[in-house]
Amino acid sequence: MPKLNKILWSIGILFIVSTTLVFSFGILLIGAGLLSVYGLYRHFFPKKKRPPIYHSRSQMFTFGEVIDLKSEVVHETIEVKRIDK
Repeated sequence: MPKLNKILWSIGILFIVSTTLVFSFGILLIGAGLLSVYGLYRHFFPKKKRPPIYHSRSQMFTFGEVIDLKSEVVHETIEVKRIDK
């Protein structure tokens, strides 16, 4: 009788371990399949592209307003203000 119990426990533990491995492998396969279907969806149905104005402005001017003045103009303006006073 003890041998029968030992064999039954071994079969039960082997069954639980094998079921856990098969379930985990199945979950991994389902996840990989879903990711590949999502990748195909994004490949064939990409997002609508925005006009290039939005992308170029945000990349070019990252620190706020850009004032394009030459340094000579700024110095001349300061000197003119000093003379006027």
